[in-house]
Amino acid sequence: MSTTADRVHSEHETCWLELLKSKWKALMLCVSVLRLGVMGRMKRIMMVLLLVYISIPFIIKLFPSIQAKLVFLNFVRRPYFIDLKRPLDQGLNHTHNFYMEPVMGQKIGVWHTVPAHMWRDSQGKDGDWFKSMFSSTHPVILYLHGNSGTRGGDHRVQLYKVLSSLGYHVVAFDYRGWGDSDGYPSEGAMTDDALFIYDWLKQQMGKSLPLYIWGHSLGTGVGTNLVKRLCDRGSPPDALVLESPFTNIREEAKSHPFSMVYRFLPGFDWFFLDSISANNICFTSDENVNHISCPVLILHAEDDPVVPFHLGKKVQVFGVEYVKTCQSVLNVISQLPPLFVCRNMHGPGSGASGGPWLL
Repeated sequence: MSTTADRVHSEHETCWLELLKSKWKALMLCVSVLRLGVMGRMKRIMMVLLLVYISIPFIIKLFPSIQAKLVFLNFVRRPYFIDLKRPLDQGLNHTHNFYMEPVMGQKIGVWHTVPAHMWRDSQGKDGDWFKSMFSSTHPVILYLHGNSGTRGGDHRVQLYKVLSSLGYHVVAFDYRGWGDSDGYPSEGAMTDDALFIYDWLKQQMGKSLPLYIWGHSLGTGVGTNLVKRLCDRGSPPDALVLESPFTNIREEAKSHPFSMVYRFLPGFDWFFLDSISANNICFTSDENVNHISCPVLILHAEDDPVVPFHLGKKVQVFGVEYVKTCQSVLNVISQLPPLFVCRNMHGPGSGASGGPWLL
């Protein structure tokens, strides 16, 4: 009896073992199939990514207007869903919004922020009152913003508040194609818009009041273009501030974080940089500084993630060479870890004398 029972028990164990083995084999087969499926999908994804990577340079070369959009980024509007007609919504309770036409039929949006201590007087006032304030004793800063966003960008609004609290009028505007301004962007149009606003401000201001130009990032290229024109016609501004400047757009594009994945690709210049030049986008600040005769202040953070510090430093170096040639004075007043500040005290023909220019 026991022998028969043992034999039956042994046969059951054998059957269970065979069943487990078959199940295990089936499971391993499923795992292998899944693994092959995952690997196959990964390979397909990698092939698609490789195809996209290879295609982008050719697409940009064939359609250089894409590169212009990437330089200007005027279609990127941050913060979203703000009403630029209402600067109060951005915390500016002493700012007037209005529009001007640098070209017939094309308007550009402008903000005028009066000095902070005037905020009570500005409540409920119309454009005529704001315009009349340009004849006060307070200096004016014409602010030229960089690419992407609008004149209502958060970091820009914070700067307006700081400058306003220091007693400055701040005039900021959106170039053609930005914000609620009409038209399409180009380097020439941006510079023309800035010149139009500058000339209008000079007409509104008292002759003895200083007018400073402040450019940030891409706006530094506009700023040097503008000031070169003004100096060439013999009417330089009182000073130029360059915040995070770059030498020229080709060097900036090559140093930009977005170019990192293509920077060492053979033909990078031909694919990407020549496509920028094909759109007549140059922003040659390194050349413009050789024609600027007004005081210049350069601000640049060493850890700037977009416009590398070394490009701002090169602009300063070009300025030093220019100053040496013209026997003017350029004073490096700070070389702190977070930023450097360079002061071109008096350029040739400025008619100024005395100590350094202070903002």
